[in-house]
Parts: sequence; structure tokens; C-alpha cells
Amino acid sequence: MSYPAKSMCFRRKNVSDASFPIGNFLHRILIPSEEVRQPLIYQLFLLTTWILNRLPRAWALALGRLLGSLLYLVLPYRKDVAWHNLSRAFPNIPPHRRRAILNRTYQHFGMVMMDFVRMPAIAAECLGSIVDFDETHVRDAREQGGGAVIMSGHLGNWELTILSIGRWGYPLTTVVIRQRGPGGSFLEAVRNATGSRTISKKTPTRTMLDLLHEGNFLGMAGDQDARKRGVWVTFFGRPSSRPRGPAVFALRTGAPMLFCWCRLQRDRQYQLDFVPINTENLPRKWDQAVQSLTQRYMDILEEAIRRNPEQYFWFHRMWKTRPEPVEGTCPEPGRRTCLSKAEGTSRHAREPDRRH
Repeated sequence: MSYPAKSMCFRRKNVSDASFPIGNFLHRILIPSEEVRQPLIYQLFLLTTWILNRLPRAWALALGRLLGSLLYLVLPYRKDVAWHNLSRAFPNIPPHRRRAILNRTYQHFGMVMMDFVRMPAIAAECLGSIVDFDETHVRDAREQGGGAVIMSGHLGNWELTILSIGRWGYPLTTVVIRQRGPGGSFLEAVRNATGSRTISKKTPTRTMLDLLHEGNFLGMAGDQDARKRGVWVTFFGRPSSRPRGPAVFALRTGAPMLFCWCRLQRDRQYQLDFVPINTENLPRKWDQAVQSLTQRYMDILEEAIRRNPEQYFWFHRMWKTRPEPVEGTCPEPGRRTCLSKAEGTSRHAREPDRRH
């Protein structure tokens, strides 16, 4: 009896399936293919969500904190990236303090993940019981009669920010990067279950401008590396490439710009803060105005991170893109690279805010 070399559930290399029929059968059961594995993972996500939505929130947060501590000890994925980012952001603090920040970062996002998968249950209950929402600046932006650019970052619980603004009656549409695989499908399922409105980052620019002109709030996160297409700003004293889109939308429509983030407090309640970003007194030249407005956003974000460094998602490659070096600028002895124009004007990195 012969068996096909390629089955629906797996592929074997350099081994005749006809020679090992029992091994072939076990391989199909124990090591399913990608086509079989992804739906199984998605169903596992849904089952986990169903269970966690039936736990008391205090139990779920305790479980998330414990899970974060375990992942800090056993999960090497991108831990080196996070450590490198912390070392560059806070070079003047001792390593043991940076390790403590990183450990608390894992714990924080363990708890945030628990609240994320429980968002359908939170949305069904009184959201105000866990989120303190100061509407002053949002209401002022709304009363101007147009839309607003709502800037956030990967800080605190940004998914709960989306849910809260929408549930309080403000017309928010958030620009997101569509994720692939079962994780991306699960992310979209949770967002859809809470009624959050999202559009892809690949949506035409004209559509996003129309949303602002129609009086909608456009939510965006502008803290990730934008490669060569971005605008150069200073972030933690280092030249950084960041998306120019948010500043462009605000300048082209005249919409107000707000920074917001949902901070997890010691009592496990969230404080949703809004800070107006000054869009006045910008340079006359377009490129300089875009750069200046983006820098104002990054300064506010950096200040918020310094107050709660453990609540920032340090696992992104924040300084992946480097500016081109200036010709004729020679490095001092011992340095491997030449200074760039952006690096020459960078501020010195400071320590995190000790008020926390």
C-alpha cells in the first residue's frame, strides 16, 4: 500500500511515506500543517476568551500579572530588543533598575492582555467603573464643529482607549495595521465584538481626509519606525524616523490634534488622559511644519513614557532606521560610525521621571 508524498496535513522531507505508514499517521495527528494549525489556534483563542470573560476582573488581572512574570523569565522573544531600547532611552540608570522596568513591563502587558480579551464583558458592563475619562479637551475639540486627530502610542492600554472614546459617544475611527494569521483574526474579532470602528493603514488618504471633514475623530499611533518615508524627529535624545501622516492630516484639514493614553493606576483602574497638541506658530515651509508638529507629539509622548516607563511597549525596533551621515564629519576615536546631522542636534538622554 502506498501513501502520497504530500498529504493535507504535513510534508515530510527525504523520507518515503510508504516505508513508515504508522509514523506518517502519527505525524499527521501530532504535527498538523499550517492550514490545519491556524484554525485550531484561533479556536483556542476564542475558548480562552470565553473562560476569561467569566472570571472576576481581579482574578484575571492577578493571572495576567503572574503570566507576565513567567514570560519575563522564560520567553526570549524580542527581550533583547526591549533591553536595547531601554538601554538607549535611559543610559544613565544602573542595569538593575532597567531590569526592574523590563520585568514590570511584562507584568503590565500581562494584565493589559487580560483586560483586552475581557473587553466584550467590560463593554457590556458600566465602562465608567474601571475608566476615569476626563472629557474636557475632547468636548472642546468636538464643539469646534469638525473632526480631530487623536494621537496615541503603544503606551498603557491603547485598545481600551479606542473602546472608551467610542462608548462615550464620540465618532472615532482608528487607523490600524491589519495583522495576519489567527492572532490577527482574533484581534479583529474582539474589536468587532466591542463595536470599535477601524480602517486599514492602507486606506486611501482621501478617505481619511473625508472622515475628518465629516466631523469624525481619526485615531492614529505615530510612535513606530517609519523608515525612509518618515520625518526625522528627536525621541529620547536620538534621531528617529516617525510617520508624517498625522501631522499632514491635521495641517491639511485644520483639525485639532490631541494626545491621549489610558494609564493603568495602582488601584487597577484606568485614567484616560488627553493633552492638546499645539498646532499654532509652526514654520511657514510645509516640510518644516510637518516636522515641528510631529516633534511636539513625540515630546508629549516621551514625557508620558518617562512618568510610567513600565507601561510602554519597548518591543518595537524604535530606532531601526538611521539617518544618513553628513559628509566630511569624522567620528572621534573609538566610534564605529560617523555622526549624522540629526545626531549632531540631538538632546542628551535623561533619566526617567522619579516622581513615579
